[in-house]
Order: sequence, then structure tokens, then C-alpha cells
Amino acid sequence: MSRPSVRETIAAARARMVQEQAKSKSIRGGAADEREAFIGSNIPGVRKTAPAPRRQTDVEILGHAQKSIKSLIANAKGTGIMNLSSRELTEIPLEIWNMYHVDPDKVVVDFNSTATAWYDAVELTRLIASGNKITHIDARIQEFGALVAIDLRGNQLTSLPEEFSNLQRLAQLNISSNMFAELPPVLLTLTTLVDLQLGGNQLSGTLDPAIAKLTKLEVLDLSSNQLTEIPQELTLLKAVRKLNLSKNKLERFPVSILANMPKLIELEIGDNKLGCLFSGIGELPTTEEGVQGLELPALVRLDARNSGLQRITDIDGVDDSAKPKIAFLAIKELLLSHNLLSNLENLLYVAPQLHYLDLRSNQFTDLPVGVLELPSLRQFDMASNRLEWIPNELGSMYDLTNFMWEGNPIKNIPRTCNNTEALMKLLRQRLTDGPSHADADRMEALSVNSSVPSSPAASSSPFHRSPPSSQSGPLASRGGSASARNNAANDTPTPVASPRKISKNLALSKKALKELTKEEILEACQSPQIALLDFNALTVFPAILQQTVGSTLTQITIHHNKISEFPFTLSFPLLLTLDLSDNVLTSLETVDAGSVAQIGQDNFPSLNELNLSSNQIKEIPLWLPNAFPRLKTLSMARNKITTIDPKSFEGLTVLDLAGNDIGSLPPLLGNIRSIKSLSLDGNVFRVPRRQILEQGTEAVMEYLRGRIPA
Repeated sequence: MSRPSVRETIAAARARMVQEQAKSKSIRGGAADEREAFIGSNIPGVRKTAPAPRRQTDVEILGHAQKSIKSLIANAKGTGIMNLSSRELTEIPLEIWNMYHVDPDKVVVDFNSTATAWYDAVELTRLIASGNKITHIDARIQEFGALVAIDLRGNQLTSLPEEFSNLQRLAQLNISSNMFAELPPVLLTLTTLVDLQLGGNQLSGTLDPAIAKLTKLEVLDLSSNQLTEIPQELTLLKAVRKLNLSKNKLERFPVSILANMPKLIELEIGDNKLGCLFSGIGELPTTEEGVQGLELPALVRLDARNSGLQRITDIDGVDDSAKPKIAFLAIKELLLSHNLLSNLENLLYVAPQLHYLDLRSNQFTDLPVGVLELPSLRQFDMASNRLEWIPNELGSMYDLTNFMWEGNPIKNIPRTCNNTEALMKLLRQRLTDGPSHADADRMEALSVNSSVPSSPAASSSPFHRSPPSSQSGPLASRGGSASARNNAANDTPTPVASPRKISKNLALSKKALKELTKEEILEACQSPQIALLDFNALTVFPAILQQTVGSTLTQITIHHNKISEFPFTLSFPLLLTLDLSDNVLTSLETVDAGSVAQIGQDNFPSLNELNLSSNQIKEIPLWLPNAFPRLKTLSMARNKITTIDPKSFEGLTVLDLAGNDIGSLPPLLGNIRSIKSLSLDGNVFRVPRRQILEQGTEAVMEYLRGRIPA
């Protein structure tokens, strides 16, 4: 058989090349060919009327050669993440949509090859295409059914395709900074969503009530739109932890929404036109004790800056002390600057953990009612108000490290005193020397208006306590008459009782105390609600507290001492918060289990929060719920706990077990459905994995319930 000529060889090569090109075109094709083939595939949900997208060249799409697309696809197949951010795209490239298409004629199985095979490709779970100019999303998005997170922020989208409804694993969707004028209808079918970012769009008027269908939402951002009203249906979103409504045109925020979001940690409603912080609070039901109020058990941060606020509630014709009470059990930051507020009504009625209070640029003429009762306040901004007088009692707030008062017409503080340290030193010196005539007038009014109930009754409600000291009379007018304030300049001591005796705080922190005496208590304070005994050298819990002021205390802070035994035998009927962290407790098994019920009934019937972190406790007793029947928050982080039993945590809302030596989590813990916040970082167990822990409490509890044997 003769060999082919050179001409025949060239002709055969050209024929093969044409054939390959034809085959390539049938596989790849142009944008129109691809769309036609896709629509003709009879895939359910494909719209046949969608406009054909304009096909971009590879250089237009990615600013690189075709090799750049292949590199992105190869990386995505290995990691499950496709990142197309900030590439000037007007559409998602065709090659991306086809990245999992396999030509059967080109499949080669070579187990000796080191290259990534088609069968090793990871499903796409995250799609990031932020910071582009994308105007529409192709229907082929439904082919990526494993997507968990999509980030399309900073584009030019006005709608989403109906095929989005097939993404039934989608948990995070960020479509902020686009051009949506209304909620995309398909969005309301994504019931698996946990995090929805809609900020910076063109939403206006009343928010679509149908958003309440997304009952698993934990994060909802609607900031920087033009919304004027929030529907009552938002009360159905009971899993929300973070809600951002800032930079809209809201004129009213129904307080019923807050009352029905028990897990809410962060609320941002600044830069609106509210006028009133909590609208409709008078419509809330009363508690079992007949008290009307709002309890926010989980809220940590509230930002309502620059919202035109003139008052806290919309109740008229009632004295502030008679208005509904507000209990912030966990709040740490309260930001209300740049408003028109002149008082806070009962906003600080219960705020034991408040660290930062921002009231800059308002209309206050006095320190707000209740601020001197805040045991944890560290930063306090009262700059640019109308204060003329700073009370000496502010000096007894030992945790306050940053107080800003510039821009006020202060008359009782010299100009040379220009920083917090100098101010606190001056105020404490005045407290030691005794009050001036003006201070005496102010303290007399304060003592009359801050009496403690004579017959307190045990209650689990955070509202069951006497209100913060009223600042009517001379205190409200910055120290009495003008003549009295002028006499203050002479700073003449008068034989009146020490101001500490009328304080609501027993402030004995950082005194190097090894024991506490009755005389020290009575000298410092009478009928206190809060006892501050932290950073001392106490080796036993001072029983004298019960004998002297046990009937009035609602909070005891005694951390950073050397106490080795829990005071089960002492009685504090009104105590809500007890902080025994950073001591040397090794066990809670110091009482007979048979007497536990009596302890819960007589000794700690109201205890709501217990902090035993940073001790040396190795075991949590099963009878703990009986000893503290009203307990909701238990912190036992950084101990030496190795095993836990779910029976120890019945009824808890917040549980912190971080930094222990727990080797495994019992699945039955998932059945304690009252737990809304669970901290487990820093233990030695391997399951649940960190990925599950990072998804939050609900994911961990659901995982544990899934491991309970049938």
C-alpha cells in the first residue's frame, strides 16, 4: 500500500480541523446559540421570553485572556467559590454558566494523570460578583443548586429571575447597592434565607408585608432606602438577631416589633424622622405583676442617632415615673446623639450591662434620670447639651473612664479641669469633704424622691424594683435656686449626711477589703439596690450584706476576689444579678440536694443572671434549675468543666460555656429550646465542627437535635 502524498496529508488535516471547529461550535456556540439550546432543553421553569443577552468578548468580560476564565473556573471547581468581583462585568460570562458542562466525546479516564478530573469537581456553594455593572442574572442560575451564598452587591440589578426559586439551599443573599424599586417576588420563595442584605436600593413607601414569609431570617438589612413605614407583619420574624433600618424616612417604629423579636441583638434605626423612639408602648400587655413595660432580653446595641427624637415614648399627660418601664437586660451600647431629647423617661430603668451611653448634641439640662445607677458604665458622652451642673455623685462611678462634657455651660467645674481623670478626682474629693449648700439642697430633694419600697416582694420580673432616683426639684434645676448655686462657689461644708448614704450604689470596689463590716456598709450607703465589691481581697462571701441590706439589693458585683464557696445559705429576695466571676470557686456541691428547693424558694427566688466565669468549677449540678428557678442567663466560661448534662440548663435563655474542657456535647442539649444564645468556643470537642458553630446557636441546636437517636 502506497503512502499518501503531501497534498493528501494536508487535505486530510484541513478536513479534521473543519470538523473540530464544527463540533466546538455545537458545544460552545455564541450567546444566541447557547440560549436557543438552553430554552429548547425543556428544563422546568425556563422562561422563553427573556431577552437575549449581549455576548461580550473575553477581554471585555475579564480584562484578561481566555486563560483567565479557565483559571477562575479551575479554582472554583476546587474550592466551591467563584469570585468575579470588581471586573467591570455587565453580565456573568457564558463560560461560567457552562463550567460544569461535560462533553461525553471528550471524557478521558486516566487514573495516572495528576490533573483535576471532571468527577473531582466541587459543587459551587458561593458566587461573588460584587462591584460590577451587571444588569440582569441569567436563568441558568438554577443550575447551581448547591449555592449557599450569593453576593451581587454594587451592581445595577432591578429584578431577579424566577429560576432563583430553585436555589433551595441559599442562606445568604446580598443584593445591596443595586436599583431594586420593590422586593423581587421570587425573593419571597427563598424560605431558607438566614441573611438578607437589601440596603442601598430604591425601596420606598411601606415595606412589603410578604417579607414575613422568610421566617428563618436572622440578619435583615434595609438601610439606605426610602421606606416610610414598617408593617406589623415584621413581628413574625422571631429569629432576627440584627435589624438595620437606618437612613430611611421612617416616621414611626412600632414597639410591638421589638417585643416580638426575643433574639434581637442589634437594632439600627438612626437617620430617620421618628420623633419618638418607641411608638405604641402603651398598647403592650402588662406583666404578671401588673407592670406595663418592654423587656428586651438580648439587645446589645441600639443606634438611633440623628432621628429627630424628641421623646422616648408617645404617652402624653403622664408623669415619667408612671410611664411604661423598659428593661435592657443585655445592652452595652445605647447611641442617641444628635437628637432633640431633654430626658430619657424610664429608658434606663434596667440596664445593668450598659457600657457606652452617647447623648451628644441633645437638649439635656441635667444628667438623665437613672444614669448614676448604671453599675457598668464606662463611656458617657454628654457633650454639646445644656448642662450647667455636674453632680458630685458622678465621682462614685468608679468604672467610668471616659466622660465627655465639652460644649456645655458648666458652672460648678473649673475650666482647668479638662479631662475625665481630673474631673473624677475633683468630684470624689468633694464627696469626701462634704457637700456645699447647693449640694445639700439637691441631696435633700434626692433623698425624698428615691425611697425604697418598705415591703419588697420576690418577683422574676426585671421591672420589680424601685425606679431610678427622681431628679425633680433642685436636682432637675441644676442645684436649686440661683442663690444656692452662688453659695456653692464658697464650697462651705455643712453638717449633713454624706452623699453616699443616699446613693443607690454600695460602691466599695478596689478598697483592698479582706472583710466587710456593718459600719462600712452604713457609712457608704443606706438601702442600696446595687452592691459593687469587685477587685478586693475577700475570701468569703460577706454574710453581713444579707443582714444589713439584703432586702433591697437587686445586683451584687463581687468579681476579682478570693471567694471559694457559693453563698447558698444567704437570702436575697430581690436579687436579679450576681457576678462571682474571677474568684476561686471549685465546686457548687456545697449544699445537700434535698434542701435545694427551699433555697430556690427562700434565698434566690428572683435571680435572673448568674456569672461564675473564670473560676475552677469542674461540674454543674443537675439541681441548678431548682436552686435558681428564675435563672435565664448563666455564664460559666473559663472553668474546668469536662462534662455537662442538659438537665442543668433547663429554662435558660443565655448559656456561656466557652473556654472549658468539654469533650462532647450531649445531643439532648438541643431539646432545651429556651436557649437562644449558646457560647462554646475554646472547648476540646470535635463535633459539631467549627463551620456549624460559626453559623450560630440555632444551627448548633438543630445539629444536636439531629443526632438524638430515634
